[in-house]
Amino acid sequence: MEKKTLLAILLSAAVWIVWFSFVAPPPDSEKIASSRVPEIEKNKETNSKNKSNSFSSQKTNLKISEPKSNNIAQDFSLETDKFKFTLSNKGAVIKSVFYKERELNLDVKTNPFKAKGLFDFALHFNEYEFLAGNVLDETVWTFDKIDNYQFKFFTDLYLDSQLIQIEKIYLFYENKYDFKLTYRFINKSKQAFLFKDKSVIISPTDILGPKLNYKNTYNHLSSIYSLGDDFNQIHKGGGFFSKESNPVGTKDGPISWVGVMSRYFLCLMVPEDFTGQKIGYDNRVGRGFRTGIYLNLESLQPQEHLQKSFKIYLGLKDKDTLTAVDKRIKEAADVSKWIEPIRWIVMWSLLSLNKIFGNLGWSLVVFSLLTKIIFMPLTIKSTNSMKKMQSLSPKINELKKKYKDKPDVMQREIMKMYKEHKVNPMGGCFPMLLQMPFFFALYSALINSIDLWQAPFMLWIKDLSMPDTIMTISGFNLNILPIIMTGSTFLQQKLTTVDTGQGQQQKIMMMLMPLIFIFIFWNMPSGLVLYWTLQNLFQVAHQLYINKKKSQKEV
Repeated sequence: MEKKTLLAILLSAAVWIVWFSFVAPPPDSEKIASSRVPEIEKNKETNSKNKSNSFSSQKTNLKISEPKSNNIAQDFSLETDKFKFTLSNKGAVIKSVFYKERELNLDVKTNPFKAKGLFDFALHFNEYEFLAGNVLDETVWTFDKIDNYQFKFFTDLYLDSQLIQIEKIYLFYENKYDFKLTYRFINKSKQAFLFKDKSVIISPTDILGPKLNYKNTYNHLSSIYSLGDDFNQIHKGGGFFSKESNPVGTKDGPISWVGVMSRYFLCLMVPEDFTGQKIGYDNRVGRGFRTGIYLNLESLQPQEHLQKSFKIYLGLKDKDTLTAVDKRIKEAADVSKWIEPIRWIVMWSLLSLNKIFGNLGWSLVVFSLLTKIIFMPLTIKSTNSMKKMQSLSPKINELKKKYKDKPDVMQREIMKMYKEHKVNPMGGCFPMLLQMPFFFALYSALINSIDLWQAPFMLWIKDLSMPDTIMTISGFNLNILPIIMTGSTFLQQKLTTVDTGQGQQQKIMMMLMPLIFIFIFWNMPSGLVLYWTLQNLFQVAHQLYINKKKSQKEV
């Protein structure tokens, strides 16, 4: 191949490596969770060195008033068109959530992160409590069912010896993916109450389902928040490109929402009629995924009440659904605006084909064939361009010899020759470059679309959204499809590569490119590797047809 063509292929591979490095999931979550949990005081000491990212050690004297004798822990069931909820007056929490549309639980009780697995929407009166919890977590609240969709929990407590009533009200809707949560504070003492640090912290659940195999890096969870309308994400343990260096800390600025993100679902807290002043995150190993929003509260006069309400979104990472609930949260879908339109086409095509074939694996095979047919004119044009380059190779070599001491003149003359013979030196790479957006869109679909979760194909390929691992040897996953893909890449290159006078260089590239590809594709979802393997095999079949047709004409 011409050097520029080789360079373009190398750059394409480099783009893939860099792109997947930036979007690569965090390290093995279970291994991280098994390490020692740092002490709270040690975290505070570490973070105090960074003033903008530190926690206060100030505590609040918090004590529940004498509970009523008939207060016992109880569970309450509620069903809407979208969910089945179980609420408990112990902690005033949503104990479990069954997502009816997909028939799965969004609460995860057993997990390697030691997370509670409750949708507790916990209230913290200071930063110390945000890390350590408080007595409200175990308190049996008084319960009042206002109607079939509205439940109120309330309890009295002494805050620094002043009596304050806390109310926690859930309002559910019949046919929505969101519900309303209201916190109400009532000063029942005879003097004004001052909130320490002039704020409280409220945080959603510390883990989100469905329950997955957390040993696999694709099934990651993370804390998320919107700071100044920008989407931010914190992985447990960080990552190679992680911006977070501390496991606990704060971020100042206008906060539109906070939440937790699993591979397919989101749980978001969106303030109504106000904006948070900053966020705090507790991302220590051996803990859940906790992000809290700071509410600006200064004081309560005697008998005064103050309330803050949130819209709670609980559902898929679907931008249309998020936008319908609240435009501020649409970016939580975490899908590139450049990839999103192509991703939509890919998903629509796969799901439409699946209605015919009833198997997403075979639908992917047909989709791969259709895309190959669509790109066929470009492939033919690329092949013709490479043949023209081959025919010009002797003349180009003459120019290189003639102007070997004048590289600028040599380059100008070569480009002039390309122009005269209507040859595009990048024409050989163009089809591959054009397919890259489809490649990224398919990757996004396989990672984020629950429709492809646990979708089987055939034989050993049981889940198109995961690598096709057949066994693990000493911690190393043995995957078959990347090996088949590498073999098909060698074969495809052998059949389609033409000699352009760069013999040794071509041989090196024919060896190097498949090795680069196997490194990139090894742990990718099997559906993506299947797509690329099929593209290679279809190209091999097409080239064999062309060669046979050519040999028949020569006879």
